[in-house]
Formats: sequence, C-alpha cells, structure tokens
Amino acid sequence: MSKKRQWRKGEKLRIVLIVATVILALLLIGIIAFTLIASRYLNMMNYATVNTTKSAEEISSIREDGSELISSGETVTTGKVELPPEILDPVIQGENVVNILLIGQDRRLGQGTQRSDSMILVTFNKTKGKVTLTSFMRDQYVHIPGHGNDKLCHAYAYGGMTLLNQTLYDHFGVEIDGNVEVDFSGFESIIDILGGVELDLTKKEARHLNKLEGWSLKEGINVLTGEQALLYSRIRSIDNDYSRTERQRKVLMSLIEEYKNQDLGTTMKMAEEFLPLVTTDIPQNQVMTYVMELFPMMSGAKVETLRIPVDGTFKGGYVRISGTNRKMWCQYDIDFGANREILQKIFDN
Repeated sequence: MSKKRQWRKGEKLRIVLIVATVILALLLIGIIAFTLIASRYLNMMNYATVNTTKSAEEISSIREDGSELISSGETVTTGKVELPPEILDPVIQGENVVNILLIGQDRRLGQGTQRSDSMILVTFNKTKGKVTLTSFMRDQYVHIPGHGNDKLCHAYAYGGMTLLNQTLYDHFGVEIDGNVEVDFSGFESIIDILGGVELDLTKKEARHLNKLEGWSLKEGINVLTGEQALLYSRIRSIDNDYSRTERQRKVLMSLIEEYKNQDLGTTMKMAEEFLPLVTTDIPQNQVMTYVMELFPMMSGAKVETLRIPVDGTFKGGYVRISGTNRKMWCQYDIDFGANREILQKIFDN
C-alpha cells in the first residue's frame, strides 16, 4: 500500500473518530441537560413523609363524623370482614404492569391528613397497551391493621399512603407501585391550569349544580372549571355513591383523552404549574423511569374503567360502629375472592 493511500485511510479513520466523539459528547450533554431539567421539575413536587400516629380522640372523631345514632329498637348489623386463607396470596402482577394509586384527599386548608375521598388505581399494562382506571369505593367495610373493622377511606386518615396500601393489599392482593395525592384545593387548581375539563352532563346533574351555585350549565357537553369539576365529582345526593365514583372516572377519562396526545414539551410546561400541588411517595429516579416508559404508550393506549367491589359481590347498608351506639353506611360482606379474580384479568400480561 502506498504512503498516499495509507495517509488517506488514516485521515478517514481520524474523521470517523472525531465525528463519533462529537456525537457522543452531544449525547452526553443531552443526557445531562435532560437530567437537570427533569430534576428541576421533580423538585417541584411534594414528597410524602411518614404520618404521625393520631390520638384516640382524633380517631374517634374521624369514625363518628357522618355517622348516625341508632334509634331505639333498631337492628343494625355488626358487619364481618371475611378473608379466607386461600385468597390471601397477592394477585399475580406481570413485570410489565405498573399500578399508580391516585388519592383525592378530603382535606381543607389548615387540616392534617384526612379521609381518602376518592381512590382510583391507574394500571398501565405495557404488554397490552392498555390503561385501566379502577375506583375503590370509599365506604367498603374492611379490616384496617391496628384499627379493627372500618371504612376503607379511614385507612388513609389513620396512617396515610402506607396504611392504605397495606389495607388494599390485604383484601385485594393489589401491589401499589406508587401513590399520587391531591387535596380538594389542589384538584380545583389543576383543572383550572389545564383550561377546564369537558364533560357530558345529564339534565339532573346540570340542574343540581346550577341549584347549588347559581351557574348556567346545560344538559350535554360543558367545559367545567376546577370548582365545578370538584362539585360534579362529589355529587351523590341525586343518586348514590356508585354514580359518584363513575363521575370521578369520567373526569379522569376526559383529561386523559384530551392530553394523551400532547407533545412532551407542552406537557412539561403545564406540569411546571401543577406539580407543586401534588404529593407522592415515588422516588425521583423512579418517577423519571415511569415518564420515559409510560409517556410514549399513552397516545395509543386503550383506556377502560372499573369499580371495586363489582355488582353482586357485596351488600349495602348500615353497620354498627364497634363499642358505640352509632351506625355508618358501608358496603359490607364483600366477596374479596371474586373481586381479586376481576383484578387478575387486568394485571395479567
């Protein structure tokens, strides 16, 4: 080989190495920049701390708030929570399934941890390309570790995310990968930041909301503000709590459908405003992993909804509060095994 050809070959190799080095440097700079930007956004969120133990007086107040006195001669069930040993194994959750629990907390300004007014499990099944929104009824009569039989929503008031997650695991075998919580004022603000939420109201729903606040909502499609969306999500006087959980899922469904095709830049810009309003127990590095894994699948994901417990697997009525002469309305005598079978179909790959 001539010296000229050797020089050309060596020159080409140097050029390739220079180009590769530049590309690698740019890639490294991009990764560092992304990490710094992502960290800035993640630092905007509130991160959950271990809840302090509530006093006996606080616990009594939580249990009796909203309850009613048992009238003379009235027969009220004591309620049972049956957990047969054969169904105590966790529901099998595939490695490509991620469960994030969204918690709507019944807390006002100045209050500590309160009840979980809404609990919606968002299940991302990456294998099936499917997202499932599962509402857990707040009034389910369950056994809360350390507190006896009580309403499911009280688990969050007693011990925050940790106790609520443990209670869900004990009864339904659900393994929660992370929690995201927002209180009422935060919910309103997030909806307003997003420009409202589009919902199809029934004539009865529109009339009820108008009567409450003097609004001019109509039957059919409306764009609700944060305040209107919150009141809509809490309606149950015109029907029941089952319809209320359906309304909560409708709000979430509408937001997902509206924003699931947004580009990452637009989403990050909106996130800058609403991230300070949420609290999570997901570590920052895991949040970044979920964003990278789950954001791309959202645009083409099929979204389904579910309510637990499902119809035909429980009774509804008043249950006596242990050691008192008061009663509270619950879903009781729940067939947890049947509900686990339903959840298994969602979690299976």
